Amino acid sequence: MKYVICVVAIVAVCCMTGCSFTSTAKDFNGLTFPDGTPKAHISTGNLAIHVLFSKPVWGDATLNGVVRDCTKAAKAEGAAHISIVQSDVTTFWWIFPPISFVVHPVWASTAADVY
Repeated sequence: MKYVICVVAIVAVCCMTGCSFTSTAKDFNGLTFPDGTPKAHISTGNLAIHVLFSKPVWGDATLNGVVRDCTKAAKAEGAAHISIVQSDVTTFWWIFPPISFVVHPVWASTAADVY
């Protein structure tokens, strides 16, 4: 049973690897930012497989990759300016040891206010 759970987890991670997830919030209940202009908030996350903590093999969950995807989504919303408010990259090296010491899933996310 333990091996079945591991295999299912590996297959699930591999199926979602290389994906970029973006969500946009525009409803601020009538509130605006200090300068009075309406804004949108975009959150983007990337899941990938990397080797040796630095090289993307399948997908791109580096900080540069997630910021690129977030700014692409901001441009699609018609934004002219962006203010990144939070970014994070998490390497799951501990999830399937010892294999994951070399090849590991990585999750990167960023959140931005767009103008």
